[in-house]
Amino acid sequence: MALDVRRIAVFGSSPISVPVFDTIRCRFHVVLAVVSEEPRVRRGKLLANPVQAWAQSHSIPVLNGAEATEEVLTKRLVDDAVDILFLLSYGRLLPQALLDAPRIASVNLHPSPLPWYRGAAPIERQIMDGCTQSAVSIIRMNGLLDRGELLAQEPFTIADSDYRTDVEASIIRVGAPLALHVLDQLSHGSATPLPQIGKGSYVRKLKPDDDLIDWSGSMGQAYNLVRALAPEPCASTYQGSNRLKIRRATPLSADAELPADAPCGMIGTFLRKRAAVHCSDGWLELLELQFPGKSPMSTSDLLNGHRLFSGTILRRNPSA
Repeated sequence: MALDVRRIAVFGSSPISVPVFDTIRCRFHVVLAVVSEEPRVRRGKLLANPVQAWAQSHSIPVLNGAEATEEVLTKRLVDDAVDILFLLSYGRLLPQALLDAPRIASVNLHPSPLPWYRGAAPIERQIMDGCTQSAVSIIRMNGLLDRGELLAQEPFTIADSDYRTDVEASIIRVGAPLALHVLDQLSHGSATPLPQIGKGSYVRKLKPDDDLIDWSGSMGQAYNLVRALAPEPCASTYQGSNRLKIRRATPLSADAELPADAPCGMIGTFLRKRAAVHCSDGWLELLELQFPGKSPMSTSDLLNGHRLFSGTILRRNPSA
C-alpha cells in the first residue's frame, strides 16, 4: 500500500505506543518521534526508550521532550511541516503553542472511556476498580488534561482474569485500526468532533506504596491489585521485614479446605504444595512470588524451599 502523503509526528514513551505507531508508519509518513523519558542507565549502559529504539530502527528522527524546550519542539514541527501530531502514553501535558503547530490537528489516544478515567495510570486504575468494560478514546487535544473533543471511541471488554498486559493487548488491537480511521478522516476533512458528555473522573499517578495489599479488604480488591500491577511494579506485601512481590494469583473457591475464621493476611497451605492468603471475604491463592533480590518463583517451589510457611501473617508494613 502506498504511503499517505500526510506527515505525522508521534509522541510517546511506553511499549504500548510502539505497535500503534508502527501501524501508523505503514500507512503514513512519520517524520518525527518524540519521547518524554529522562535517560536511564543500567550497569553503566544507556538504556534506549522503546519508542526511541523503534524510531531509530526505521531511521525516524527522535527528540526527547524531557530535554528539548517547548520552543525547540514547536519549531521542529513547523520546520518538518507536520500535519498531525499523534500522542499515546507520553506522560506530559503539551502546551497550547505546541498543539497548534501541526497544520491539521493534534490528537491523543487515551485508554479509557472518556470522560471517565482522565489523567495518569488509567489502565491500572480501571483494573484496580474491577472494571469489565473499557474503551479506546481518541480526542483532539486542547491543552486541558484529557478534556478535548472526541474524534472516536471504541469499546472493549476486560475479562475478570485479564492482567494489565492482556488489557494493553486489547488496547493495541482496538486502538491501532481506530488510529488509522481517525487519521484518514482528519486527512480528508471528514472528522466530526463531539464534546465529552458528563463530569467523568480523574485518576492520580500511582505512588510508591499504592502497590501494598491491604489483606483486611476484599479478595477481589487484592486480586485486582495483583492483576493491575503485574509484571512491574507488582503488588506487594511484607513477610516480616521482606517486601514480597506477588506476580500471579487467583481467587480460591469457597470449597477449599481452609479455615473461614483465619485472621486476614494469614497464609494457609492446602493440597501439600499450594498456598493462599486470607482476606476479609475469602482466600486468594498465590501462584508466583518474588523475594527481594531473587528471581520470581512458583509458590510450590517456595514451599519446598521453606521460604513460605503456613500460619505466617502477611502485612502492609514491615515487622521484626
